[in-house]
This record gives sequence, C-alpha cells and structure tokens, in this order.
Amino acid sequence: MGNKNNIFSIKRLLLLMKRQVFVNFTGLLIAFASIGGMLLVVSVLTGFFNPEGIRGLWPLYFVALFLGGYIFSGNIFSELNSPQRSITFLTLPVSNLERLAMAWLLTAIMYSIFALVGIALVILLTHLIVGIPLAAGTFSAIWTWDGLKTVLIYVITQSVFLFGAIYFRKLNFFKTILSIFVIQSVLGLIVTIAVFLIFGTVNFESHLGFQSASLSPGLENFFRETLPDIMEFAFYYLMIPFFLVLTWFGIKERQV
Repeated sequence: MGNKNNIFSIKRLLLLMKRQVFVNFTGLLIAFASIGGMLLVVSVLTGFFNPEGIRGLWPLYFVALFLGGYIFSGNIFSELNSPQRSITFLTLPVSNLERLAMAWLLTAIMYSIFALVGIALVILLTHLIVGIPLAAGTFSAIWTWDGLKTVLIYVITQSVFLFGAIYFRKLNFFKTILSIFVIQSVLGLIVTIAVFLIFGTVNFESHLGFQSASLSPGLENFFRETLPDIMEFAFYYLMIPFFLVLTWFGIKERQV
C-alpha cells in the first residue's frame, strides 16, 4: 500500500476500502441477504393480500436502512477488539486519516447507495412476483426530497455510531444506544431544572416547554426562532465533523 505516512492518498484509501470489504465480505453478504430477504417476504405477503399496501411499506424500508447502517457502523472497527487482528489493522501502511475516511465512506456513503439499490431491488422483485405492473412512480419515494432527506439524516446520525465503534471495546452498538439514552435523559433533566429555576414554572403542553407569557419579547424570539436555527445548523453542519474528529482521536488512542 506504499510507505506509511500522514499524507492522505486516494490510492491507499481505495486499497484500504477494498481490503476492508474483502475481509468482511461474507458477513456483509449474509447481512444484506438476510435483511433483504425479510423485507422481500413482508413485501410479497403484503402485495398478495393488499396490493395497495406496498406503498405503505416505505417507512419499514427506511427503518431497515437506519438499523442496518447503525449496526454496520458500530462494527466497522471490529478488528480492534481482537488482539491479533488489531495489530494487523493498526500496522497497515496507512494514516489515521485514511482509516477514518475508509470507515466513514463505507458506512455512510457506500452503505447508503447499496441500501437504496437493495430497496429498489426488493420493490422490483415484489412487483414481479405478485404480478403488479410497475407504475411510473413506483420508485419515486427514493428520489423525492423527503426520501433523500431521510438518507441524509442517516448519514448525519451514523457518525455517532462510528464514534461508538472506536470508543467502546465490546457490544459497540448497544452501548452507543444506551449512551444516547442516558445523555438525552440527563440533558432533558438539566434543561427542565434550569427552566424551572429561571421561570418558576414548566409547562410541557407548550412547544416552548414553558409559558411564553413569562418571557420578554427578546427571549421569546430567541427560543422561538434563534435557538431552533442554531440547533438545526449544528445538526446538519457540525455533527458529522464533530464526531469524525472524536473518532480520529479514538483511532489515534488505540495505537498507543
């Protein structure tokens, strides 16, 4: 793969991605075939009993996309959990940046593409088996803005599980889920206490989380418009870089 250095090389990156796919090819093939097979069975049974119900299966397809991607992301660094295999992975003549890029491209970009192709294949086979003619909008949900936005949300949120893959030693996926739940619960409790201490009341029936009558116009505008804009910006533009940087430091720490 060339001499080991800290310079990013497309050639080394592609070779590393090829190696990663080859090493895990059997497991990946079984996973894709299993998930695709289950979706196909559900789709065919739905098509036989309620042909119009096939259109309502899109949420199920996207749930499978998210769940499969999160599990894949959480196990992308599984080699590091084995002493023998970890030495091989960490001594490859590639930089940590290339290791990070390999993991993100495979779990976020390449996985999303193959998952969408797999969903389209399931829909195609379902129509052929059941005998339902292919309409012009059969695959439209994949290419609509809502469909692409759903995939974008996966690409953003999977960075959390990528970080969990390098941070946790075992049961990465489940530990990441548990950590998200704990952090969310703690933050929710802190926000609730802070709102109560500042405003003296908490009204969960309001979308603001408190009675807007107790706020000045400036604060009300901040919580109604400015804060949601900040949170949206942080989610779409800062979340991926933040967790990728943490993942890079995690890879670097494993080499110590």
